[in-house]
Amino acid sequence: MKALSELTDEEKDVLKGKGIQKTNYSQTERFIVDGKKLLENQPFNLRRHTRFIEFPEHGHDYMEMMYVYAGTVTHWIGKEKIKLQRGDILFLNKHIRHRIIRADTQDLGINFILSDTFLQTLMNGVNNNPVMKRFLEENLTEYGEGEYLYFQTQNNFCIRNLMNNLIYAIVNRTKELYGEILALLFSYLSYYENTLVNASRYSTPEARFQKAVLSYLESNYQTATLKELAKNMGYNEAYLSRRIRLTTGTDFRTLLQNKRMDCAADLLSSTALTVEQVIHAVGYENQSFFHRNFRLRYGSTPLRYRKQFTKQ
Repeated sequence: MKALSELTDEEKDVLKGKGIQKTNYSQTERFIVDGKKLLENQPFNLRRHTRFIEFPEHGHDYMEMMYVYAGTVTHWIGKEKIKLQRGDILFLNKHIRHRIIRADTQDLGINFILSDTFLQTLMNGVNNNPVMKRFLEENLTEYGEGEYLYFQTQNNFCIRNLMNNLIYAIVNRTKELYGEILALLFSYLSYYENTLVNASRYSTPEARFQKAVLSYLESNYQTATLKELAKNMGYNEAYLSRRIRLTTGTDFRTLLQNKRMDCAADLLSSTALTVEQVIHAVGYENQSFFHRNFRLRYGSTPLRYRKQFTKQ
């Protein structure tokens, strides 16, 4: 832990006034952290959370587990604020986004990066833990529901002892112990089920279906098609179209259009892109169609909408 507590190069840059360099983590504009950059050709790894700066909203292409070794670390998941205390554990699947407020010197959060390949080897070992089993299955789907599991384990010696052993094994590259310790951790979390704070969040199949559709649109709104979504979800187009209307109250085309308009509004308010560049960035070629539908959704032209955010 002495080594993990020392200032990283990124933290030294932050203390000099530099911000988070997103290119160190991601190659996408939406800031999806690339696991290959952090795993170092391993199926499982850890890194300490960067302190002294707010870490902006982001997602991952892997499942992440944060363990707070000391102090506190606060996450925002949408409008939900989760303040992890020393000893707490937060699992985040690869379909969810979050941001983390500024942590100070004494706040030590350890991020565990778990690749899909590694998680698949653990599936048989979590059959006795239906909550964790379902969580892993949802994570491994291509367009699953964004979910998290929040365990308040600060007063549970057994789990904290396991976490410290897991950290020690990873730091010392004792790879043969990774899976055994993690499988044991999942079993303990199942046994101490009262430590799971958000057990009531598990949703109905209809809600999971809706969130899977919205997750696809979130990631692919520039080029999304009903045909591609049907192929990804294993449905024929006619059935998928009917089910989308039944569960969301509208059709696929409207959902896609609303998503594109919302992204356009975000670009207009937060970037210097021209209106024409914004139109192309969100997947439209017909400018007249864009202008007409933008006004219907926001009651304003794109330029007038932008002026709301550029007034001094």
